[in-house]
Amino acid sequence: MSRQLTGDAMITVADNGSTDGSIGAIAGRYPAVRLLPLGENHGFTGGIAAALARSPARNVIFLNNDAVPEDGWLASLVDAIENAPDDVISAGGKIVDPAGELIDFIGGALTFDGHAFQNGFRYPLASRDEPAAGSDLLFACGGNMISRREPLLALGGFDDDYFAYLEDVDFGWRTWIAGYRAVYEPRAVVRHKSSATSQRLGDFERGVLFERNALQTALKNFESLQDVSAALFTFFARLHHYATMRNANAGELTREPFSKSSKSSRSLAGRIRRKLFGSKPLATIDDPLTTMQFRAYEWIAAHGERIATKRAAVQKLRCRSDREIFERFPLQIVPTYPGDEALMRGALFNLLRTSLPSIDRTLSDIMRT
Repeated sequence: MSRQLTGDAMITVADNGSTDGSIGAIAGRYPAVRLLPLGENHGFTGGIAAALARSPARNVIFLNNDAVPEDGWLASLVDAIENAPDDVISAGGKIVDPAGELIDFIGGALTFDGHAFQNGFRYPLASRDEPAAGSDLLFACGGNMISRREPLLALGGFDDDYFAYLEDVDFGWRTWIAGYRAVYEPRAVVRHKSSATSQRLGDFERGVLFERNALQTALKNFESLQDVSAALFTFFARLHHYATMRNANAGELTREPFSKSSKSSRSLAGRIRRKLFGSKPLATIDDPLTTMQFRAYEWIAAHGERIATKRAAVQKLRCRSDREIFERFPLQIVPTYPGDEALMRGALFNLLRTSLPSIDRTLSDIMRT
């Protein structure tokens, strides 16, 4: 963001505790920019909440710090929201790669377990049908979107517990639940170096956020908790897969009761070794993916009261059924993690599978991996 874009537009930069001189550079070079130094990293959602609390604007635009707008971007977004029907809260723009050739975001899909994908991610632009201007989206991407400020705040904005990732998906679902809509504006184009900022967090720290945010999205928003069953079952199936396939002495985790231990603890040598050197753990979790999944669930368990309160607030606003929503935007059943294909063929998964409209897809159908 290099300047005040028009006489009626104001740029606000929420600085999440940067240490690279950003605050001084912005203050010195761009005095017209409103600068909010937060002192520490409050995440994407915390930065947005701080900026929204200080904004007098009728409409607010969210733009990632690693995205560069093309000419006409601002006017296109403002046009889209100003001319939209009253039930439209947000308009999402197009996001492409830095060369302007590959898809980053032209719409998205929600999975049965609260995760989401960008349709056609990393495929060439011409290879996918792009929605027309004004077409409905289940959610706009928070890296390039405009929202009407008052209804955005009335719906609770982006959930600050998310820190980063899937907060825009959660807000999009809540938008439709409350009887409003989000639409697409293909003329509002930004070029984005995907994950340029988020990679600094590290894959496993990001993974904790993805997993916990997906699960709380499902727990908060599904109209019936029966439709959360498959998400919970899948979460623990993935945890089991990681724990038993990626950790030392994992045989102890799958041993039948009263069956012989895979360790020699019952032998004379084992008893002597235990007496001399102390007991050793039966199994050890030393795999970061297993730990990631445990940490995600730890957060859910520790914040159960808060999630239940938020669920009650979401359901109180409900004006549309999930069936009506997912008849427009079917839930995706996508094997994504190791072991998912076998899991999703299984009888128990299919007993628990949501009865809402859904479609089976592969990961390569959705994105280039």
